[in-house]
Amino acid sequence: MPTNKETKAERVAGCGFFLAAVFCLIRSCILSFSIDIWYDELFSMEFSSRPVTELVSLTARDVHPPLYYMILRFFTLLMRGLGVIGTQNGELTVETAAKLVSVLPFVILMVYSATTVRKSFGTLAAGLFSFAIITMPQMPEYTTEIRMYSWAILFVTAALLHAFALARDVWEKRKCGFDVPDGAALWLYSAAAAYTHYYAAFAVGIIIGLLVCWMIIYYISRMKGKEEHGPINFKPIATAVAAMNLVIISYIPWASVVLSQVGTVKESYWIQPVGLRSLGSCAKHLFKGYFSESAVGTVLAVVLFLTVCVLFVRTLFRAVKEKEENAVLSLYAFAVLPLVVAAGLLASILIRPVFVNRYMLPSYGCFWLSVSIMTGREVREFLANKEKRFAFGALIGAVLMALVAVIGAVDFRAFIGNEEYRIVNMKKTLSLFEGISSDTIIISNFNQVQGLLSYYLNRDESGEVMDVYLYEGEPEPLIMETVPGLKTIEDSVDIANYLESGKQVMFLGSFNSREDIIEDWKEDMGIESVNEGSYLMERYWFDVFRLSQ
Repeated sequence: MPTNKETKAERVAGCGFFLAAVFCLIRSCILSFSIDIWYDELFSMEFSSRPVTELVSLTARDVHPPLYYMILRFFTLLMRGLGVIGTQNGELTVETAAKLVSVLPFVILMVYSATTVRKSFGTLAAGLFSFAIITMPQMPEYTTEIRMYSWAILFVTAALLHAFALARDVWEKRKCGFDVPDGAALWLYSAAAAYTHYYAAFAVGIIIGLLVCWMIIYYISRMKGKEEHGPINFKPIATAVAAMNLVIISYIPWASVVLSQVGTVKESYWIQPVGLRSLGSCAKHLFKGYFSESAVGTVLAVVLFLTVCVLFVRTLFRAVKEKEENAVLSLYAFAVLPLVVAAGLLASILIRPVFVNRYMLPSYGCFWLSVSIMTGREVREFLANKEKRFAFGALIGAVLMALVAVIGAVDFRAFIGNEEYRIVNMKKTLSLFEGISSDTIIISNFNQVQGLLSYYLNRDESGEVMDVYLYEGEPEPLIMETVPGLKTIEDSVDIANYLESGKQVMFLGSFNSREDIIEDWKEDMGIESVNEGSYLMERYWFDVFRLSQ
């Protein structure tokens, strides 16, 4: 059994990971100074710019709860009021402010890590968790993405940490009253998670459900006389049940909206069917880093997966045989992600496909916290052994730390490179937009590009709206309702008429189909085109064709 005394080596390694995490967060803040957004972020920007009543109405017709958009609105209004957001030199753009709002949850998680996690599980576990939650596969881009995932990760992970405290009230048989601070925090974080993302709601439901079930089993065992350690304190389970009921009560106002959204999803939704391959895709999403050589990424992902499996088995043994407290808590945290995946796949079977890999993100904090606790425990056991004999667990812990360091560093470096590449290209694209006169007819063949084109072309506050036409298609209803200047054009005859009237017409074409469209226009109406180059708008490439007759 390892000692609870922390060694210098643990502190040094943990502080090293923590400082690396701080560096990564600073880089994320620097990368936030750009205005490039993609289509999903367009929803965030438009929804959060509306009054709260309209905001809630819009999200009720979307597929996400409203809390994130309200958080984003609060911070952007606050920064506007303080004069931080504006168009003058030294002021932030609203897009930069929104990206910084996505960084904030990771800052709060690092505070939890440096305090709660460090005190409970040691500096190494805290530092490793801080680094992993920011740098491991998929995580870097969500430090700046203008979506709800970083907040969902915060709410779910914080709910778990406060659930840990209630579990310890039982495990350590504390002679305490009702743990109101942790119970209230569990309620508030769980309710916030449920109002932020539905898969975050699954996660906190699992967290509270497992906590209450474990408490019931524990109390029954005590009452049967299997453990004779004095009187039973039922106040922790009363606190947990009260928190659970408060979460349910808090969610009642949104319940009717959820049922309505489920009905909409049953009729039509964009997600593809799930199957056994979905499990492999989930593992790839969680473990495979962004390496230039895909084979290297695959090999390291397999090694990381196997290492985590070994850690899990060793921790399970300690929990069952030795009833080690930290082992039980780390398994508790570990269980959240696979159960969320199971819930998503089951819902996809019973309703229709409603699960994609990124919906696992709200539970990633729980997973990497669990892995960090397991690793810290293995390393501490070895370092506490004065003879320093070979220990398999220490080897596994060292391998895990090395893998997290390498994969995390490579992934975050790739994230920096991708963001800087986008920033440079977006400046070029904005220069293109600045050179387009307000009476130019702009045509797109992809609804997501159309929505973003209209967003950028109408960013100024002059009140004049530049129309952007979608060829042979319809914009999404919510985007049509919130983004100005979205129109449709159905026939090449209309384009020819604009040209004959002396209008400037530009086709900003996406995908290989743009060449076919240009050829069809030439055959049908004799419309000529000149390709003026390719441009990148966040993640969307398009070619600019100037049309003439």
